[in-house]
Amino acid sequence: MQRAAAAVAIALVAPPLLPALAANPAVPQPSDLTRLQRGHARVTYLLENWASITMVCGRGIMSDNERKQVIRTDGGGGGQCELNPLKVQEFLGYKSTEDPLFKADKLMVRAAPLVDPDKFEAYLDVVERYREKADQGSMMAYTSSWGEANPNGGKDMMEEYLADTKEDVKVTEKLLRSVLGYLDLQVLPPHI
Repeated sequence: MQRAAAAVAIALVAPPLLPALAANPAVPQPSDLTRLQRGHARVTYLLENWASITMVCGRGIMSDNERKQVIRTDGGGGGQCELNPLKVQEFLGYKSTEDPLFKADKLMVRAAPLVDPDKFEAYLDVVERYREKADQGSMMAYTSSWGEANPNGGKDMMEEYLADTKEDVKVTEKLLRSVLGYLDLQVLPPHI
């Protein structure tokens, strides 16, 4: 009965998700769904440790060669901290195929038949909003990484873009938590 209701609901899916449902008909196993739990735990960890993750201080900022060049050209070269916005992409699953959230939206769509048929449409809406917000967070992290190099840019622009990125990641975490709820998956404590 649930499978038939899911099939009917699939026909009503918003156009962006329809190809993903047709291309991935196999319902994921519980072991596959743990990726969503682990990914959520990583995103929560990122938010709780935002400053330490998105900033690199001291010698880790640049190589010894780069440091020597900076010392020769402008007298700097150590001890300062630099923003590292691209770390956000790692936690959102945009840097490695091994990351739990790599193409998580596809996994979520494949899991749609596991959702209560009465909540199916709302679930797919959350999945689509998750995909959009995760993409936006990744894009903002990238934009932030170039904030200093852009015209009228500077460290203050990087900080502003990174603050916007954090807001996107907060919404992404809430949407991911909602997906876990629809799938009756336990929320794991924050960890890497």
